[in-house]
Amino acid sequence: MAPRFSDIVEEARLSARALLDYADSFFNPTVRLGVTGLSRAGKTVFITALIHGLTRGGRFPVFEPYASGRIARARLEPQRMMRCRASIMRTMSAP
Repeated sequence: MAPRFSDIVEEARLSARALLDYADSFFNPTVRLGVTGLSRAGKTVFITALIHGLTRGGRFPVFEPYASGRIARARLEPQRMMRCRASIMRTMSAP
């Protein structure tokens, strides 16, 4: 079955977005954090405390990158990939 034009356009859009995100990482380096663990192990509390401390100038004496000043800025940003994942899932589930 030949791909539909709309599928090709969507793939091109996703590829262009990925290329722009990749190029942006050279000018604005970022770290994405993922924490895994068992249910009720404190993952949300850990992430909340870490972000709170980084954005509000907390003290992290054993966190070497922060203590040595290598972290210039910390901020929260919405995840952009959620729309892409929904689009991919929609494309995969289409007949």
